[in-house]
Amino acid sequence: MTTFDVELVDIVKEFESRGSTVRAVDRVSVEIADGEFFALLGPSGCGKTTTLRLIAGFEQPTSGRVLIRGRAMEGIPAYHRPVNTVFQDYALFPHLTVEQNIMFGLQMEGVDKKAARKRANEALEQVRLPGVGARKPHQLSGGQQQRVALARALVKQPAVLLLDEPLGALDLKLRKNMQFELKALQRDVGITFIYVTHDQEEAITMADRIAVMNEGLMLQVGTPKEIYEHPETHFVADFIGETNFIPGMLLERSGDGYGRVKLANGPVIRAQLSHALGSAARAVTVAIRPERIGIAAASASLDSDEDGLTVLEAVLAGSQYIGTDTRYRLALGEGVELVARLQNVSNRDSAAYEVGQPVKVYWGESSATVLDQ
Repeated sequence: MTTFDVELVDIVKEFESRGSTVRAVDRVSVEIADGEFFALLGPSGCGKTTTLRLIAGFEQPTSGRVLIRGRAMEGIPAYHRPVNTVFQDYALFPHLTVEQNIMFGLQMEGVDKKAARKRANEALEQVRLPGVGARKPHQLSGGQQQRVALARALVKQPAVLLLDEPLGALDLKLRKNMQFELKALQRDVGITFIYVTHDQEEAITMADRIAVMNEGLMLQVGTPKEIYEHPETHFVADFIGETNFIPGMLLERSGDGYGRVKLANGPVIRAQLSHALGSAARAVTVAIRPERIGIAAASASLDSDEDGLTVLEAVLAGSQYIGTDTRYRLALGEGVELVARLQNVSNRDSAAYEVGQPVKVYWGESSATVLDQ
């Protein structure tokens, strides 16, 4: 039987602001499994940090319930909850050594000094920083300070570790390295991580599952692949990576989860239907990722009836060489344009098409998703 470390049940959080009520978290329900790396992803002000603070006990819900390991958290203060939090600001005590920083919470709980020191050094081993216990925080790099903050949180052996954009203060290269290290650390210690970020790549790289939030709502929860390959709303498709959106009209639905859509520029195509698509939807948007689109010469023989392929005529309107890929802008007519990205596997490929050239564009039917506008 699946056990859940954290359950949010119809959580609502409202704040009073200048005489009006602002709903920061709007009827959020989710279950987070034991040992899962779970990311709350969304733009600034979407409610992700407020959700984290509700789990931590720094805020209390207006309505709804927070359960940790099956126990309701109503009335339980933050310092009595089986969680610990790592913030973007590491908040290390500058006058204490690394070892003393990590021991501090244990000693406040009455753990004797010898046992606290032993656990502090074990925590440093966990975060791959053995032998730095005698240093002061200012003697460490940003990445090392981040790991000390993690060790300080882990040493208390919480059921759940909450992380509020902990890599935000690091430079790009170090942040990417720390993404892999943090995921490896989570696998090693086996503790449930709930990770807040606005960085799509960070969430996709590390998380087992992602919850995409906007305006207090949890719009979609799924694995990184599910979120990227099968977005359920226009916002999710637009927020995660680069996406083409083509307006159209839904003509009919098939029993296999696909539908026929007449695009704004005229052609009728077949594409998969989003699970969240309204039953009465007629005006729709077709979403397709640039890397899913292929380009062929106008004279190429491509059969749209074979292998579930969508084939359309286009004119190459522009190209941009970006190293690993070339980004092509394609005009389909009636003001409809697509962006395609093709990998540069040879010099010949990067110069294969010229601006103004008629071409064919194609993609698999399963690569396009029909969404509400």
